[in-house]
Amino acid sequence: MYRPERIIDCHMHLITAETQRARRAWLETLDERLRRAYHERWEQSLSARDEERPEPSPGPVAQVAERWEGELAAAGVARAVFFPSVESGDEIVRFAALQPDRFIGFTTFDPTVPQNAELLHKLVREAGIRGLKLYPMALKFRIDDPGCFPVYRACDELRLPVIIHFGLSINATHDLSYGNPMSLATPALRFPGVRWIIPHFGAGFYRETLLLAAQYGNVFVDTSSSNNWIRYSPVPVTLRDLFGRTCEALGAKRILFGSDSSFFPRGYRRNILTDHLKTCNELGLSAAEIDDIFFNNIAQVLAL
Repeated sequence: MYRPERIIDCHMHLITAETQRARRAWLETLDERLRRAYHERWEQSLSARDEERPEPSPGPVAQVAERWEGELAAAGVARAVFFPSVESGDEIVRFAALQPDRFIGFTTFDPTVPQNAELLHKLVREAGIRGLKLYPMALKFRIDDPGCFPVYRACDELRLPVIIHFGLSINATHDLSYGNPMSLATPALRFPGVRWIIPHFGAGFYRETLLLAAQYGNVFVDTSSSNNWIRYSPVPVTLRDLFGRTCEALGAKRILFGSDSSFFPRGYRRNILTDHLKTCNELGLSAAEIDDIFFNNIAQVLAL
């Protein structure tokens, strides 16, 4: 099985003692029924994958950085993009600064807040932030809201990629009415210099994701997670179908590998990396195409 010499994972989540504290504080603001739904969905998701439960008390950021350094090295992954949760955006700056040659930090915030355009300039200039992660279903805003455009304009000026979670989510408090990727059409057209990334093959909105990427050359697709959303597809589909159809439609140049790794003791999701590599090999992709998906494409998006 062909494996690239260098791999960059474009989709990982940062969980530390601070992010955990912020998440618990946020949960306390919710109605009891929503909190119950949140915990039930998490349990269902973990049970479906037969995985170890997340440790109840993650360590401080320096300890987590040391653990991820070891995990990435053991998995043979050169670098990885990490996102914070929407409740704890500052932690990513501290984390990425600890291993700048290994960790790539994306920030997150509500793009409808006017001051965040200038904040983004500051984070790039002073803190080394390399991209933006948006959660429209969590914060309940429309991606094509003109109020977001100053932030998108800043991303265009700074050449920052923007990754947006659309579609199904393991967070039961997310509002799926904000999760259709077709709302990206206007921003993708208005801001052609921005590299827009749709993760998880659209997480249920695969057709819409392909249509957007076919229409706009600045839309990329990330492969991250086990893509269990396929069980809800009205037409039977497999991981091989997703990789194969996406390569046929877009070519390999706009596909980005991601694992969706997040918590310990699970650590790095080597099974995802293995499955995605195996799928690409079984499809008969060339070494050059596999190099693009697992390293070159995200390296170019980030201008590494």
